[in-house]
Amino acid sequence: MNLGIYGAGGLGREVRELALQINARTGRWSSVFFIDDVTAEQQVNGSQVLRFGDIPTETEIIIALGEPSLRHQLADKLSADFQLATLIHPDVFVPQTTVIEAGCIVCTGAFISCNVVLGRNSLVQPRACVGHDTKIGQHCVVSSQVMLAGGCITGDRVFIGMNSAIKEKTAIGHDAIIGMGSAVFNPVSESTIVLGNPARAMRNNDQGKVFKSSPQR
Repeated sequence: MNLGIYGAGGLGREVRELALQINARTGRWSSVFFIDDVTAEQQVNGSQVLRFGDIPTETEIIIALGEPSLRHQLADKLSADFQLATLIHPDVFVPQTTVIEAGCIVCTGAFISCNVVLGRNSLVQPRACVGHDTKIGQHCVVSSQVMLAGGCITGDRVFIGMNSAIKEKTAIGHDAIIGMGSAVFNPVSESTIVLGNPARAMRNNDQGKVFKSSPQR
């Protein structure tokens, strides 16, 4: 089995390092390469860059993009022909009562508590904390140093910025964005951008994007 990392940018390079750490312990993949139709590079950090049409058979794919809407778009694109890989850092403990769905990435130092659900194709970055009974939707991004207290529920394509703290049992709607460093005490409506301590609604996420310059894939 091969591993294709979809996206050869900064997050893609970080995911490559995670994959190599996993592979050093498990020997899970015979090769690890990038898939990217945007960059002109043929090799990044020592790994080959392939176009989508050149993906070999016997490949599972991990999506390495930090834009939730693009994570969703690519997951749909891949679903007919490829299986999504799941990458969990070898030193991260996952309780038996926790469910991590296909396509998720859980990075080094993350804390995943009991009775948690990480929805399909979601990303938990280094040293984030996901409290007990929390349910993360599909295609979400939980950034580094985020603290999600117990019993929180997020919709799909939610982005939670670095160093944010979310009060227990808080609901966050689809396509919401939590700005970095925010302290969230109240529910967040879908397609809403909140920021600050306490977090307040700034405006609507009308374009359904976090990063306005995200390339089309």
